[in-house]
Amino acid sequence: MKLLVSCIPYDGGKSGISVYVRGVVSELLKQGQELTLLAESGEAEGRTSDGGRAAFSSLASSVSCPIVTAPSWTRRPVFSMLWHLFVLPFWICRHRADFDGFVICAANRRVCAWYPLPTVATVHDLANFHVRGKYSRLRMFYLAHILPHFAKKAHHLVAVSGATKADLLRFWRCREESVTVLYNGISGNAGKSRMSGNAVALLYVSRIEHPGKNHIRLIEAYGRLPRPLAEAHPLVLAGSDWKDAEVVHEAAAKSPHADLIRFTGFAEDLEPLWSAAGFYVFPSLFEGFGLSLVEAMSRGIPCACSNNGSLGEIAGDVAITFDPENTDDIAAALERLLTEDTAARTARIARGHERAKLFSWRDHAKGIARLLSSARRIKEGNPRSLGV
Repeated sequence: MKLLVSCIPYDGGKSGISVYVRGVVSELLKQGQELTLLAESGEAEGRTSDGGRAAFSSLASSVSCPIVTAPSWTRRPVFSMLWHLFVLPFWICRHRADFDGFVICAANRRVCAWYPLPTVATVHDLANFHVRGKYSRLRMFYLAHILPHFAKKAHHLVAVSGATKADLLRFWRCREESVTVLYNGISGNAGKSRMSGNAVALLYVSRIEHPGKNHIRLIEAYGRLPRPLAEAHPLVLAGSDWKDAEVVHEAAAKSPHADLIRFTGFAEDLEPLWSAAGFYVFPSLFEGFGLSLVEAMSRGIPCACSNNGSLGEIAGDVAITFDPENTDDIAAALERLLTEDTAARTARIARGHERAKLFSWRDHAKGIARLLSSARRIKEGNPRSLGV
């Protein structure tokens, strides 16, 4: 099939959505689909709006796909949303003969007011309904009251977890048959064993964002560990600074174990961090999936994670789970994780390797192609059903 794929927003390659775009685009191409990528202004040219190097350019050069670029005036998020909603559908109408279907990689961020092509749109999470103050008031209003109305007009929605599907049924009032769960996959490097059997760091990979990613409670819980245990397992927080990151840095500076907490910033190559990680923790208040949790399990790294959202679903019986809003519970889980006996830890690692096999970008991309083929058949039988 000839597919138009919206890669907006790409977040400069620094978010889970960026990982999703890379995984899906690569697999769709491997499966013989012909893709045209839709990119934000600046990204395709290799420059960000602030003059920095755009990560999307490296993706584009590696996959060698035609690229359609949004106008330069859409660099501000609000204009990007409006363009995607009301202008892009007209462009698709004019070029409808060039494509068999449309894929939206982040329908919890960007959608269209109507869909001239058979469309499959992926929703990663509805965190705005779970985490108070996660975004600005204007963005929260858009996500709660405007975006759902238009997203549901797509032929089919993909949820990246059962938890996200449940939220779509509850908050967006979607019909159950209009939503399909397709789990995210694991990156090409995942599955590698740690290079050193002496890896000891306690790692958390996430953008530094408050309150959603819950760094402060993690830092407080880590501060309650006995000093010798903390010294044996320094806390490494990997990710770029986002909303209210300064609050997180202040909390780390005040921790009794401040000298054992390290911020790496955005890491282009995570392999050295994975290799140094003896343990992984994922304390987020809410996630639609939890990509790094799966990658940690696939690498044989013992994990602890929140028990809400999708994280408990993804982890199964592999991770030690805790209430992310209870600092004492997080601290207890960390101590259990770091002091588990060898037999229990070995069994946990083995379960993680097995569970990680459930998550495949190949299967995810095949699912999208299958849904688009079904949408095309419906269009051919009843064009009005797709708003054409």
